[in-house]
Amino acid sequence: MRKAVFIFITFILVAVNIDWIHSCADLKSHKEVFGRYLAYADMYEYRDKDYDYIVRVPSFFNAQSDSLQEEKGRMRFEYGDQWITLVIESHVMNNNGMSIQAGKDSLAQVLHATDSTMGKDYFMLSGPQYENGSRIEGYSYYTKVVANHKLWFVYTMIYPDDYKDVLTRLFKEIDDWQVWERL
Repeated sequence: MRKAVFIFITFILVAVNIDWIHSCADLKSHKEVFGRYLAYADMYEYRDKDYDYIVRVPSFFNAQSDSLQEEKGRMRFEYGDQWITLVIESHVMNNNGMSIQAGKDSLAQVLHATDSTMGKDYFMLSGPQYENGSRIEGYSYYTKVVANHKLWFVYTMIYPDDYKDVLTRLFKEIDDWQVWERL
């Protein structure tokens, strides 16, 4: 009888350990979990009340309070946890009579862009993130600037470099962004 109880308890302990080891093997990194969460998240449409433009952001990002906005046409959305911080910003600025090419060249220098592209009415810049003249290690930005008359509409994402490969949905959102929906 003692042997049977011992074998039964041993069998239960082995089964519990196998189940525990199997469940640990299924654990994903935070990056993989975040990437999956982002891929299936609903997108929230933010419509700026001053300029009537639209940006889409994941619904789990937090919008900065309107009372903290310093200028018309600016909005900031953030996601942060103990592993990463992601920022999506949109704003409107005067182009000071600059052409698309001159604006791209000027902003590329100011923003330390390492990559740029240009279209008929827009340009895109990306590179390492700087703040107050200092490089923020491990972070980069990706931005699209759309020209409309004397204004530039800007849509930017600031992201951790090691999460770049799981942010394809947000890169596509910025790539495809149109200030106003075309009918």
